[in-house]
Amino acid sequence: MQARAVLVLWLAAAAPASAVFLPPETSTQLSRLVVLDDRDQAHELPGLAPGTPRLLVPIFTRCGSTCPLTSLALKDALAKTGVGFRVVVLSFDPEDSASALKGFRTRLALPADWILVRATDAAKARAFLDEIGFRLRKAEGGFDHPNQTFVFSPEGVWTGTFAGSAFRDDELRAAWRRAQSSSHPTALGRVEAWVVRPEAWIAIACAGLGLTLGAIGFAARRSRPTTSPDPDAKVR
Repeated sequence: MQARAVLVLWLAAAAPASAVFLPPETSTQLSRLVVLDDRDQAHELPGLAPGTPRLLVPIFTRCGSTCPLTSLALKDALAKTGVGFRVVVLSFDPEDSASALKGFRTRLALPADWILVRATDAAKARAFLDEIGFRLRKAEGGFDHPNQTFVFSPEGVWTGTFAGSAFRDDELRAAWRRAQSSSHPTALGRVEAWVVRPEAWIAIACAGLGLTLGAIGFAARRSRPTTSPDPDAKVR
């Protein structure tokens, strides 16, 4: 309990104002990576909590900074908003064990429905994480890695990334809707999915600039004085 209290205090002091939600860089699905849970039972990554939007949190249990920070922040944010994500915590550390995963869960008092797993093949896990932009390197005492949480649709399609460890309520809800709509693409869902892509931002910006220039031109034409013939002028 003392260690968790220290982490909570550190979370309040160290967390950024908000996490940034980014669109996916590529069209990627959950890898068929074989993982072991905290009871040493084997699964394939796509088979964990299928049929609902998922958050994938890459960690290693010995981490003393971003891994517990992000996990605690995410736990508190989901409890506050009630957004129906299932959370999969994936350890990429080949030295982690089932007992290490259990210790991580206990230390942070993580919810019972969170799924904690570790990769059985470190190279395959790293290749998958590289594909979704999570690049790590071995360092003294552990790993250097980004602070990212990945959003996947019910079918396991990558739909976005949270960069940071303070999750805003509205961003979590938007991420859930985006993940859900990718499986049930209504017209509104397709628009929402398109709007978050970088090319959409460029198109919207260009359209806005075009409309602004058009409005300026129209106003300028309306403001020009018009000349009319003088009815008293004599015709020669």
